[in-house]
Amino acid sequence: MFEALGSRVMTGVVSLAMLLFSSFEGNDPKMTNLRYRNSDSFLYVSGVLENAFDNDFSTIFASGTPISVIYEMDVRQGTMALAKNTFRHTVNYNPATGIYDLKKDGRGEIYHSESVQDILSQLSHFEFGIPYQSSWKKVQIRIEARLPKVHFNTANKEVDLMLLWKYKKPSAKINADLRKPE
Repeated sequence: MFEALGSRVMTGVVSLAMLLFSSFEGNDPKMTNLRYRNSDSFLYVSGVLENAFDNDFSTIFASGTPISVIYEMDVRQGTMALAKNTFRHTVNYNPATGIYDLKKDGRGEIYHSESVQDILSQLSHFEFGIPYQSSWKKVQIRIEARLPKVHFNTANKEVDLMLLWKYKKPSAKINADLRKPE
């Protein structure tokens, strides 16, 4: 049992070291399928991050360091800012169990899987909800995603994960008419 645990931990450390000290492919992320729906008092926005996690992320996750994707949602009416909210989706990998956990802000749920592909698929899809006021009527909604700087204890190194997105912040906009619930 301890050999298996040691092997998983070492695999994560070696993979991380290879990524940090060698070349990487990076990704060309883009945000698509931005949609909204509203009730009497809540506005929900969903979408997909495409090509964001195709390369390098399975290695980063295997390090066991919590890795987040940060989404900023901005709601405006003309030039007037009505609401701004930040949501964070965080992946944790436990090398001892081989289980990935994905906690999605705004939904209060945690998704568990042994498959990094399942986690990447779940991480690529997002939905956020915020309360809104009936006076808002027609608004513009913008969502932007970014990655944080992360300190990897195993390599004693801080890395700006935006490097993996070639320093591009994928974003999308949508116009919404909130005068009637969808």
